[in-house]
Amino acid sequence: MTRLRLLLVVAVAYTIGAQLAFVVFDADSIVVLFLPAGVTLSALLLSPRREWAWILATVAALELLIDIGHGLDPVYALGFAAANTLEPLVGALLLRRAVAGRIDLAQRPHLLAFLAFGVVAGPAVGALIGGTTIALAQDRGWFSSFLPFWAGDATGALTVAGTVLAWRRSLLTRCVPAVLVTAAVTAAGFWPQHLPLFYLPIPLLFWLGFTQPLAVTMTSGLAMTVTANTLTGAGRGPWAALDGPIEIKTATLQLFLAVAILGACFLTVGVTERDRAVSAAHQLQQALLPAVIPQRPGIRVSAGYRPADLTHHVGGDWYDVFDVPGDRVGFAVGDVVGHNLAAAAAMARLQSALRLLAQTAPGPAEVLAGLDRASMVIDGAHMCTVAYADYHPATRRLRYACAGHPPPLLMTDGTGEFLWEGRSMPLAVEPCPRPHAEREVPPGAHLLLYTDGLVERRTEPLRTSLDRLAVTVAAEPGAGLTETLLNRIPHDGPAIDDAVVLHVTFDSAPATYSNGLAS
Repeated sequence: MTRLRLLLVVAVAYTIGAQLAFVVFDADSIVVLFLPAGVTLSALLLSPRREWAWILATVAALELLIDIGHGLDPVYALGFAAANTLEPLVGALLLRRAVAGRIDLAQRPHLLAFLAFGVVAGPAVGALIGGTTIALAQDRGWFSSFLPFWAGDATGALTVAGTVLAWRRSLLTRCVPAVLVTAAVTAAGFWPQHLPLFYLPIPLLFWLGFTQPLAVTMTSGLAMTVTANTLTGAGRGPWAALDGPIEIKTATLQLFLAVAILGACFLTVGVTERDRAVSAAHQLQQALLPAVIPQRPGIRVSAGYRPADLTHHVGGDWYDVFDVPGDRVGFAVGDVVGHNLAAAAAMARLQSALRLLAQTAPGPAEVLAGLDRASMVIDGAHMCTVAYADYHPATRRLRYACAGHPPPLLMTDGTGEFLWEGRSMPLAVEPCPRPHAEREVPPGAHLLLYTDGLVERRTEPLRTSLDRLAVTVAAEPGAGLTETLLNRIPHDGPAIDDAVVLHVTFDSAPATYSNGLAS
């Protein structure tokens, strides 16, 4: 934006806000909501420092012209001009010292810096000068002049600068209806004078804060503030009907509006932070779930994952398929407690540890024993469960062990058998023996490893869920089994945990098969 265009935008916005303060908000009697405070602050924050002097000079000249035009003494007009130029300058300097780059109010540190310096410190400097000017000009008490000046400028900085800094052009279609509805609800709440309905816009604002981006929340907060002050200036609403000093009524109205807006903003930031953490956990989890090679000599493998939280797709369940020395293939399924970034991090460390242990351990029992020791020093690994098996295609020998995990299901000639051997306690509980079992599997057999989210339901015993799982696998043991099992979870009852399914089909393999890893 060119300098001339920048100054023109600032001049128009500042003039409109200042005229609103005089004509609509009744600033002739006492300082009220001052929207230009946010105009100047946002202009400084979004412009290079070489433009600051031009912006402040424009603001000072406009303030003098507007104040004198409304009948103020030129000496006092100079005081207001000084207040309204030093205030945004102090706020911008302090805020830029705290946040050097782009200001993102959706980040909690940036929002706190904006509030501390742009909304509190800067307006306090302006109120120190402006409040003193009012006290001298109208023979008022100093504090009763300082408080409404600070409240009006702070609310103006919060709403206008907050809206400008949070604004995204792509959200225009969301902002327009939100602003219209907020203004209408605020008008309905502030129109009656003796019926306490002024709280009506607050639930709406908090709902917007919970469901919409910060730009929508801030823009709606600005609409609520302007509407409430307009009706109060027109003699409507509870604040217009209150008895007492006008400066106290003015200050409490602005503080009421500011607190409501801040509550909605912090709600929006909290939701945004949660969504960012969930997104990071989801990306980490998806990066760690391996791309399963569907066809290997002697076996066919398919795998899938379904979170209990279908909205955010985050959990601590995992699966893995990898080559093991001795011409074996390893299969692992695990369940880490939790549905957040910590669970995903613990999952990553456990998965890596198991892979590493499987390269040197003689069998599944030793793998789980080593994993149990490793889990003692992994945050979030307490009470994790793991099922691990390895398979030798040439001899058709399957070895398996479970640490607190649901039993694998072996399907042979249409008959299902849950493998209850080789079981031990979950990880990181207490030292205990870690046995494993083994058996020979015929061609055409199917092995199903899964996590408890596939079978556990609040509304039925575990035995019933296991029996139904065996019936389902017997009816459809083909390539679509994994998808079938995961898709039917919501229809069997409310899912209470994430679910992972690892389906292995055992085919014939050449007796000379080798995976290239030394024993």
